[in-house]
Amino acid sequence: MYLSKNVKTRNVLFLGLMLGSSLELFAVHDRLHSFKSEMEKAPKELRSKSQVLPDQIKSGFKFVGGLMFVEVVINGEKGLLLVDTGSNGFILLNSEYFKSVSSGQQMKGMGGAVSMDKVKLEKLEWENLKLENQSFPAFNMSQLKTGTAEKVLGLIGSSFFKEYHLMMNFAGRELQLNKKPVKSPLIKDIPPIIHLPFELTNGFPVVKANIGDKTYQFVMDTGSTDNVVDHGLENEIAAIWKETGAVNMTEGSGNGGKVRRGKLKSFMIGGLNMEQIGMGLNVMPDFDKKMNISGILGFQFLKYFFVEINYPDKTMNFYDMAKVMQQQK
Repeated sequence: MYLSKNVKTRNVLFLGLMLGSSLELFAVHDRLHSFKSEMEKAPKELRSKSQVLPDQIKSGFKFVGGLMFVEVVINGEKGLLLVDTGSNGFILLNSEYFKSVSSGQQMKGMGGAVSMDKVKLEKLEWENLKLENQSFPAFNMSQLKTGTAEKVLGLIGSSFFKEYHLMMNFAGRELQLNKKPVKSPLIKDIPPIIHLPFELTNGFPVVKANIGDKTYQFVMDTGSTDNVVDHGLENEIAAIWKETGAVNMTEGSGNGGKVRRGKLKSFMIGGLNMEQIGMGLNVMPDFDKKMNISGILGFQFLKYFFVEINYPDKTMNFYDMAKVMQQQK
């Protein structure tokens, strides 16, 4: 894969652990409707001490199959939460590990609708974050496995991040959330190679990019291993898209299907042309199509960069990973 800007083309450096595509595509891109936790319902000024999010959270994270997980303790159970900007929820729990009751609602995702439960949260601990005595939505995420003994207890979605300036350092496996923007020393003297505005559409961070001479909207989704565009656009991109094979797609709920993987000759985003970027074809959910969202940018896009997502200002910055790694030495 090549990046080009100002007619200059060069190879992109990325970590050995990130090379290639996984043998299976995993995506947690889902939309909650009316279910909100007590914390989301309460106005900021009326939130109890246990409902206030800290000004800053610093955390390491683990890479498993191209997905980001942080270590947490929930109701005394140690495990992992998926960091998932492609979910518009706050925190969703895995009903496989908690006592739950039906919420009478459904959640819609790429593979269809699933029934939602709710779990009484006694305590959640993640670094300096502590949440207590709340109800959170839950569904069965039995397909979301790490390949180790560690349990996936749920996910953290974009609704959680909306007060934060989110920084993701894939080289150092570090995640930082700040309510007030803080410049990492790793990027202090490095200009971003992509600067993008975004919109929160249905609660998802959505950016614009060009394929050929047309502009499309994509969800920036840390909960997807791959980049995906709706199969209905196949004829429009046929001249610059080459199929390389098919792969199974699995959602956390177990829904899924086949995705046709391929390479795009040209993908322009924020003035940067990403040549031969991986892009699969799949059916996007109806709730995306109604909002003119054509695809998802997942780990196969994000892996090239040190990433900043400033939710309050609705901007994103992407920094050259090669230069960031030099700063880390």
